[in-house]
Amino acid sequence: MKNLFFSLTELNKKSPYLLKSAGMFSFSFDTDQGKHYEIGFIQDLMISDDGIYQFFISTEDHFKTSPDKKVQQTVMIVVEEFFKNEGVVLDYICDTEDHRQAARDRMFRQWFASSESKNQYCQRSISIEIDGVDYFSTFIMRNDNPRYQIILDAIDCFIEDFIDKLNNFS
Repeated sequence: MKNLFFSLTELNKKSPYLLKSAGMFSFSFDTDQGKHYEIGFIQDLMISDDGIYQFFISTEDHFKTSPDKKVQQTVMIVVEEFFKNEGVVLDYICDTEDHRQAARDRMFRQWFASSESKNQYCQRSISIEIDGVDYFSTFIMRNDNPRYQIILDAIDCFIEDFIDKLNNFS
């Protein structure tokens, strides 16, 4: 397992919102509009036991707010800090609870595409429909990841196996 390291002090030097520790590898922040977010990483053992982490963004505040560029900036500062850890892979799986997963997928990929360092990364996005529900996931890793091809092969194999199991289950 790759150890993650984050310096809250360094993150807060760059972040427009004050990040607070919310547990191991997770942070919380409150927006100017009063919305509370938690973001962070959980080790993903579905594909590999070494260096793949699911990234999450959550809020329990169900009120709508106007678009807030500082949320994007805060999230991307944490994501870019994550990639300073050597050999890690980010897996962003969109929440389906409120049926807005396609919008979440588009938003996250747009955030990442607007990043100044976007050319340093490889993205592999997938969408799978199961029982009328669309599921979206995006894997991201640095182009200089020492296990680049091994990880891409493992992701492709996982996706193929998953789709085969779904087809056999139906």
